[in-house]
Amino acid sequence: MADVYIVYAREDRSVAEKLHGLLALRWDTWWDDKIVGRFAKAIEAEIPKARCVVPLFSASSREKDTFTEELRFAQKHRIELLPVRLDASDPPYPFGSYSYSDMLSWNGESDNPGFMQLLRRIASIVPPKTRPNRPTAIANARLPLPTLFLSVSSFETQLLPADAVQALRVFGAQTILISAYDMVNRRKPKAMIDELTKYRESGGFVLVDSGNYEASRLGTRRWKAEDFKEALAQTPHDWVFCFDVMNPLHDPDRGINDIVNAVERDSAFTDAPVLPIVHAPIRKKGGYKLHDIPRIMHEVADRLEPPLIAIPERELGPGLISRIRTVQAIREELSNLPFYQPLHILGTGNPWSMAVLAAAGADTFDGLEWCRMAIDRDKDRLHHFQHFDFFTYQTSVADSPITREALADKAVDFAGKVAFHNLDYFAGLMKNMREAISERSIEAFVVGLAGKDTVNQLKKQVPGLFK
Repeated sequence: MADVYIVYAREDRSVAEKLHGLLALRWDTWWDDKIVGRFAKAIEAEIPKARCVVPLFSASSREKDTFTEELRFAQKHRIELLPVRLDASDPPYPFGSYSYSDMLSWNGESDNPGFMQLLRRIASIVPPKTRPNRPTAIANARLPLPTLFLSVSSFETQLLPADAVQALRVFGAQTILISAYDMVNRRKPKAMIDELTKYRESGGFVLVDSGNYEASRLGTRRWKAEDFKEALAQTPHDWVFCFDVMNPLHDPDRGINDIVNAVERDSAFTDAPVLPIVHAPIRKKGGYKLHDIPRIMHEVADRLEPPLIAIPERELGPGLISRIRTVQAIREELSNLPFYQPLHILGTGNPWSMAVLAAAGADTFDGLEWCRMAIDRDKDRLHHFQHFDFFTYQTSVADSPITREALADKAVDFAGKVAFHNLDYFAGLMKNMREAISERSIEAFVVGLAGKDTVNQLKKQVPGLFK
């Protein structure tokens, strides 16, 4: 007995094959490629046993009598129809009244909105038999997982924001996070706008943060949602974090509504996807209330189906072990969704932290370490920016020719040389981390970063981390 039965026209076979491959990861899925012998006999046997039927509506299928006959047969046996629309043609008569999942632009991406909607609809009828797997990439394959968004900010960094974006563009960094705080008119953002335009034209991906980080660190109460709206109107970008609720209510249900409302409000400011940020309530005696965070993350993701859902690292717990456990709990809860929900950890660019949090279930990160610290790439350790003098020998053999050339170029100042050194390190780190995750060797990867003793401690205190 199949959970899902796919009906399609021969001309749509390639789409049906991709769909079958992905659905079969979660459900028992049947399509006519499995038929041995007479088609009619097999179809008559399989449809009545199916839990739901997914017909692929297209210009080709609406002309096929066999296609509509299969759907009528499913109706006769009261099998739920969950149509998918592949093009702009009208549905076949008399099935125009059915709601459908719009997959006109689908090319097999697991994060396509129409595909994710289909997963939700199937899951409402048939609970998935397996958990969703982490995809290798999201955003139409533009963002490989895991990904580090290299952050740009005017707060306590060694590079001015426009200079930082220029360095990232010249280096060829694929993903950056910028702050809306630096993009309002009173901050005179023209140089930033020009650099971001060039960066995106070169293929770079821009994620915009709300600006609340800078505002909270600077203690300003002037920063409001209207400032955020002004910044988005003139900032080149691909995705946007919502103007987050920094001090959420302790009532989790009201907190969920506040987050959803923030995303829906900010969606009017941009045509780009708006991503939710979940903050943990602050306890009166200090620290954060974490008990409800996994459920809140699940409910927000279920209601919004966002490309990413985020939480600040500092709000996951006081130490790295507790933060790993919180991420594990969040991933456990998110795994109950019918689709894979990518998880972003705000404000973590430390190599050790990224590696173990990725093992726990996090997918993307952002951090300012690349323009605040100097990295000893031999030991994977962060040092004061001024300590770069001790690591120039590493820069001379960097993987990137741009990094090597910057070291010898007198026109590149000290801060620029450090930045290019760090960028080369992080590019290699993320490449190696992706390979480790795809090859299921993340434990060995963390051993290489932090040492065997550290990994043994992690395994003892966080069972299942490297499963």
